[in-house]
Amino acid sequence: MTILRSSAVAALVAFPALAQAGNEVIFVGTSTSGSTDNSAMVESATGSILFVGPSPFTNNVTDAVWADTGRNLYCSRSLGNQVSRGEWSGSSTTWSTFFNAPGACYGLGHDSGRKLLWVLTGATGSTRELHCLDADINSAGYGTVLAQTTTLGNASRERWGLSPSGNLAAVPHVFINSGLFELVDTNPSSPTFLQVLVSTPVPGAAAAGFAFVSDCKVSIDDAYAYVLYTGLGVGALAVYELATQSWLDFDAAPGQQDMQVGVTVPNGMVLSLDRSFALVAGGGSTSGVARIDFDYATPANSTVTLFSGIVAPNCNGLSMSPDGSRACVTSTPASVSPPGTLIVFGVATGGVLQTVALGNLWNIYTTAWQDASPVATFEPYGVGCSGALGVPSLAAAPGSRPQLGSTFTARASNLPFGIALLQLGFSNTSIGGSTPLPLDLGFLGMPTCYLLVDPQLSAAMVGVGTAADWSWQLPASPGLFGINFYAQAFSLDPAANAFGFAASNGAIATLGY
Repeated sequence: MTILRSSAVAALVAFPALAQAGNEVIFVGTSTSGSTDNSAMVESATGSILFVGPSPFTNNVTDAVWADTGRNLYCSRSLGNQVSRGEWSGSSTTWSTFFNAPGACYGLGHDSGRKLLWVLTGATGSTRELHCLDADINSAGYGTVLAQTTTLGNASRERWGLSPSGNLAAVPHVFINSGLFELVDTNPSSPTFLQVLVSTPVPGAAAAGFAFVSDCKVSIDDAYAYVLYTGLGVGALAVYELATQSWLDFDAAPGQQDMQVGVTVPNGMVLSLDRSFALVAGGGSTSGVARIDFDYATPANSTVTLFSGIVAPNCNGLSMSPDGSRACVTSTPASVSPPGTLIVFGVATGGVLQTVALGNLWNIYTTAWQDASPVATFEPYGVGCSGALGVPSLAAAPGSRPQLGSTFTARASNLPFGIALLQLGFSNTSIGGSTPLPLDLGFLGMPTCYLLVDPQLSAAMVGVGTAADWSWQLPASPGLFGINFYAQAFSLDPAANAFGFAASNGAIATLGY
């Protein structure tokens, strides 16, 4: 195992360093159009403005996400009916049209493991569907639609959220007192891909008489979904637990009560990767930012802390740094003079780190913190072949992710003898750049089985019962952020075929936080 780890590290460090060492760029976008300044790029650590000005590709931005270790920025636009792409050089942006949409575009979700970009769009406001776009810069289909939902119906939808895993999307009706909260399967390997898995009203919002969805999130472990809403004298956060298919009750009083968030007119939220806390921003002349610390076992014990040091009227554009230590929010006074500002603060106490005047920017609704150090994920792809206990499964062990500086554990299941051979590599498209993948293994006596990864490294997995683990102590090297490796397990199974092995699904690992 030591030789394996040393070899893997040597292979990984051959990649260029892509992390920004805590000074990631923050994109700031507005809902304005025309010649008025409508976007900016700001260094997060120093507050230095790298660019501010107008661009036809950032008119009326509704959302923005970074991809490809901070080299590409995608913006959805409500006017212009497009998703635009900004190629970031480190000092300037080259803009182009990534996707010409059938209508206004609302919200973006980036599936970094599968290199997919999701956007909510449609020919009219009442027929918006989720569209899955090819966001692999090396793909011949880059920028094209790979799939889309067709059953979200005629209800108006606007604010939605994709899980960091890429497996689920929360897409509620925009007015949730009379509509529904819904979860859509966005995992291309799932038998229910593009189907609505959950459709249920938000009790607290319905009881309020009127409520508008402000933001939605899904936790990285796909265990909880979050709906932030605001209405007439109401501002609350509803949390849905997938395991129990129920809403959490945040008050000991009879009935189900949602979390009171501590700010007026809540309009945006960010969720920590470990889902232990969320930040919520609020609009209005006296609002700001609050921190919610969750107690999932006893929701009524969850706490809200208003960050009194952040003075941010008309507070919008909330986003968080990749490591979860800092966040930013925008503020626009009632008049455009003085100009709008970007406030960077620490998430532990709300202490202000930078306050940046943004020239002529106003109606500032979007920020995107450069994801040069992405979220660590281990996601399945492809299909395996059956053995004595069915198809072997390869996944991350519960609670484990390939975070740099931590021990990552992969688990193979459905093993008749608790033994498997793990294959690791840095490609899932070809072997040595020449033999295409997947590779049919029928020639080895393994009919209906396919090799899904370039097998550059091997490791034995020996366990107890029907499962076996493999662990790797990942180095804490920022130069490895965003690197992918691929894995597949082969179960010892003499009954499976003439060769005596059954194959699992493949898995894509992304190194990060």
